[in-house]
This record gives sequence, C-alpha cells and structure tokens, in this order.
Amino acid sequence: MPTNYIHDRYLDAEERYEVRVVKAAERPHLLHWEDDEDGSSSSDEKKTDESSSQPPLTDGCDIPGWRARRLAPCVSVEKKHVDSIDLVLGGCLNIGSGATLFRRESQFPFINNNEGNCWWHRTKENLCVPPPADRDAPVVEYDDMCALVDYVKSNGCNEERRKVTYFSLEFEEKNRPVKILGATVNWSAMPNYIEANHSEKEQNEGWADISDHSNLMTAKGQGGWTFANLVARFGDISWRYSDQHGEMMSLNTYAKYITTPEGQSDDSPLGIYDSQFGDDDPTRILLDEYTVPKCFSRDLFELECGSDSDGDETKEEEPRPPYRWVLIGPERSGTGLHVDPLWTNAWVTVLQGRKRWLLFPPHTPHESIGMIEGQPQIPSSIWFADYYEKVTSTSWPAEYKPIEILQCHGETVFVPAGWPHLVLNLELTVAVTHNYASEFGPFKRMCEDVVEEEPEFAVRWYAGLKKNGRDDLASCLPYTKKGC
Repeated sequence: MPTNYIHDRYLDAEERYEVRVVKAAERPHLLHWEDDEDGSSSSDEKKTDESSSQPPLTDGCDIPGWRARRLAPCVSVEKKHVDSIDLVLGGCLNIGSGATLFRRESQFPFINNNEGNCWWHRTKENLCVPPPADRDAPVVEYDDMCALVDYVKSNGCNEERRKVTYFSLEFEEKNRPVKILGATVNWSAMPNYIEANHSEKEQNEGWADISDHSNLMTAKGQGGWTFANLVARFGDISWRYSDQHGEMMSLNTYAKYITTPEGQSDDSPLGIYDSQFGDDDPTRILLDEYTVPKCFSRDLFELECGSDSDGDETKEEEPRPPYRWVLIGPERSGTGLHVDPLWTNAWVTVLQGRKRWLLFPPHTPHESIGMIEGQPQIPSSIWFADYYEKVTSTSWPAEYKPIEILQCHGETVFVPAGWPHLVLNLELTVAVTHNYASEFGPFKRMCEDVVEEEPEFAVRWYAGLKKNGRDDLASCLPYTKKGC
C-alpha cells in the first residue's frame, strides 16, 4: 500500500454507508438513541433544531449512540491549532467528498484540551500494568504443559491407561484459567518483535505516515499478522464482525474507519470477529500460518460423523458450530461479557497488541455482573466504566472474585468452560482463537448444552464418537441412533 497517498484513507460516502450498515446490525438498539439518561438533550451533538445555522456533525450515516458515553480518548489541541486540527489528526477530518464539517470542538467530543480528565487515558494507564497478585492468573511455560503424564480412567470394572498432556489434567480437568508463554514458536503468523533498532515507523512501513502524532497504526512488530500486513494482503476482502449477523466490510474500509473521527470517537469501536476466515480463498492460507498448541487435548467436535479422521469437513451442508475466529480491533474495542457457547474451552493468542481480561467463576450470578437476560450485551469499554471498580473492590464477595489477565503479544490465554469473561483491547490488537470440546472438565454439562442448542449436530457428534471408539463419551449423550 503506498505511503504517500493519505487521502486514500478517508471514508467516502459509500464507505461511510458500509460502516453504518455493520454498526446498525451490531447494535440495533443504538439506532434510536437520542437523549441522555436523564431525558435531556442539551449537548450540541444531539440538537436537531432546524432554526440552527450549524450543520449536523456528519451526513446521514452517523449513529450518535455509539459515542453516547464520551469514553473516547482526548486529543490535546493547543488553542493556536484549533483552526488546523489536521496537524494532530493527520487530516482525517475529511470524511467524504460530499461532507462539509464545521471544525467546532463541541462537535468532536473526543477533542479536549485537558488530557488528564479523559476516562480512557486514566483507565488505560491503570490496565496496562499487571493485575494484583490475588487476582492474577497463573503463568506457565508451553513446553512444560506439553509434557505427557499417565492418566487412568475407570470404566466400570475396567481401567483405561493412556498418556495425556500435563495441561489437560492441571487446567482442563480442574477448569482453571491460565496464561501460557511460548506457544507461538514456529508460527509464521507471529510478528517479529526483536528488531529493537528499527523505529515503529520502519517496522510498519505501510501505515507509518498516518500522523506524526498517532501511534494507532504503528504498533511494534514486523511481519506475520500485524494489522498493516493483513491490510496489505487482504485489504479488498470483506470480513465478518459477528456471528449474530451477516453484514461484512472490507479490511480497507475498516482500516479507514478506525483511523478517522468516527472510529476514534466511538465508545467501543467495531471489531472484526470472523469465524469463516480460512474457509475459502484467499484467506485459506492463514490456516497454514499457525498451529493449535499441542498442550490442549483433542477437540472432540472433530469426531462428528461427517468429518474425516483429521477433523476436516466432508459435508459442506452440515458444518460444525463456529469454532475459530480472527479477532481484530483498536483500543476500547473488545468482547462484552459472555459465556462461550456449548460449554467449550477456548484459547486465545495475541499476535499484536495487548488485551485486558476479566474471568468470573461459573457460579457468579449473571445479573450482578451485568449479564441481564433480554438486554443487549454491554460493550466491554462501557462495562469497565460501570462495573470494574465494583467487582474489584474489597466489598465484592470473595467467592465471585474475578481472575484478571494482562495479555501481550505472543501470549496465550486459556478460557475454561462456563466462565463468564470479557476482553478489552488496550491498543490495536490482532489475535486468533479456537473453541474446542475437551473430555476433561465439565463434559456432561457440555453434552447437555450441545443437545439443547445444537440438536442436529448432537446426532452427528454421537455417531462420530461411536465410530471412533469413544463409547464412553457417547454414553453421555441421550442418543441411541447409530451411523450418520
């Protein structure tokens, strides 16, 4: 991508509409947001008085509810530069050839002369340090977790003896979160962070000139799955932003979105959550650039009837539930509080950037931590603003104490089944994640969820377990049907 044509990074009218379509599908409840919680509409941004001589902030593609909480970072602007804010934002105030903007500070709530009062700056500074010891997750070395140990399982009158990884018994069986170091050795997806003599701009040559004052697109790292490299390789490809809707957006448009005022002022910007990467060309090559860490037990969903012995799909019309994702997002984006589907385990490896995690014990009352049935999921940045202080205070019940993790590039987080968790991106972040079904841990509970949530898949899975000689596991599913 050329580095001398910054105007290519402005959102034109079609691209702004493309962003709006994804936003509308992602958080439809924000389409009708108008007033503050107290019912007032006093801010300049929400006034629609036709007698006003000032135009609206943007064209009809704007969704003000996405920045209702004013959580976005503040950009220090000297008074003498108010008439030339391009000096700070790299010219990104141009949001389309047909858009006319009055550069009034009140129209851009993320521009502020007092950086110290910005919620995001304060919060990020606090979250970029390791958690307190009493809430921090254990940290282990990958090679140690791959060690094979004896495993004995009683099947009635018989005993089954075999070798399993130390990790399977210590963390999958005990259902404990953990951070793993060193699992990305030999991954071509893993960027190089050793070139200390290279400046950040040299390491991300394709995006370094966005602004001398912005490091959004100049995170450290060279090669691999840096965001800059993914844009260069797959910029024209459309990516998914959720499994809950089918709206998509090209990576080129997304890159423009997160570097212009719309993305920079959103409370919780859009993030890429693509569960179909690698299914088709040209992204299929990405599957060869990383491997599932060997410390994890085999994914039992690979044994569904309809997959071959290596777990590859042989029946396109009957795919398994989504299980792998590419995750990309700028600071303040992330994943809201949720429990992973079907009581599966998950592992998440960060390739670029940093994430902050909170994981709650499975018995934590959902309502007490903001998981309220029938209400939209709270975006992670807003959740941190509303709940973080509460759940980390000394008055919070000890039995519901969360595990906190600061995850940096090259580190892998294991998320055990049934643990409510959320993730906040502290900077531009690229990660890969898999969910998998393990025979260790709460296997029977997982079977109950599979039968209830994915009954057709459950029938195929039962047949696959029987076919592969795992009658002991198949017996946990209420099926007697044989074959596919």
